[in-house]
Amino acid sequence: MRNERKYKVITLLSLALALLLLGTGIREPFRMANAERRQHEEYVLKGAQLYAANCAQCHGPYGEGVVGMPLNRADYRLDPDSPAGRDVYRMLYETIAMGREGNADHYQWVRVKTPEGKDAWMSYTEMPAWLKEYGGLLDEEAVKALTLFIMYDKSNGAQWYMVGDSTKAPIPSPDLQPDDSGEIPLPDADVSPEVNATAKALLRDYTKTQCLTCHTIGVKGGKAGPDLTRLGSWGIDQEFLEEWIKRASGTNAMPHDERMPIYWRENRAITTTEIDLSKKTVSEGPYYMPAFEGRLTDEEIAIIAEYLLGLK
Repeated sequence: MRNERKYKVITLLSLALALLLLGTGIREPFRMANAERRQHEEYVLKGAQLYAANCAQCHGPYGEGVVGMPLNRADYRLDPDSPAGRDVYRMLYETIAMGREGNADHYQWVRVKTPEGKDAWMSYTEMPAWLKEYGGLLDEEAVKALTLFIMYDKSNGAQWYMVGDSTKAPIPSPDLQPDDSGEIPLPDADVSPEVNATAKALLRDYTKTQCLTCHTIGVKGGKAGPDLTRLGSWGIDQEFLEEWIKRASGTNAMPHDERMPIYWRENRAITTTEIDLSKKTVSEGPYYMPAFEGRLTDEEIAIIAEYLLGLK
């Protein structure tokens, strides 16, 4: 009788153990999938933080592209494990890791004629290498995080709103501290003394012009927009820059492809004057710089543009 009870207990315990193991086995794939998803999201958050600290200045706080090409693109938002996603992942990872040469024989941007006869911009802008193995500052995990951030396909591009969010991926605050003279130090441009003095006074009044709250000029300013210290070497002209400042966004905004190079990767490092425009990478919008038409006078905008173009 005692043995019979003993066997029943053993049988019940064995059955309970089997059910427990079966339940664990059934839950395991879901547990692994959830762990994988959490890890992916952690990579995306880390990528947003790295992007805010290192990349927003050239590629824009929302990935819209400024000096660097646009990264907030639907054709980049793919599952990295899909066939097409693996190709995009490899391209982005290698570009971040190893960089891409510019062309010392050309300006960063040049105005070209499209096959349809319209004006467009082409970029020879250099992309620096970021992986330590190639002289950069980041390790492989960091480059992976940046790549997965750019490619995050679960949010239809909403991950870009993490950049600048003080709780997630804050862009560094602007440095607007004056020097011993009591003024924010700004470099002299290759322009007349009158333009230098007037432009600097406008830029120092950052509550009015707002340029230094987003952009660095010399050693002072913000990190949200591109560094303007050598804007004169970008290859753009006075008319274009004035329009850029006036109509960056809003109902009267410049068309996106008039404000941004639409020819990028394929021609980045050519050494001849012949430009192959058969393949184009069209930039995507919108821009997030405010429009200053009506907030600054045409004369003020012209003076600021002339000063910036004199910085080389």
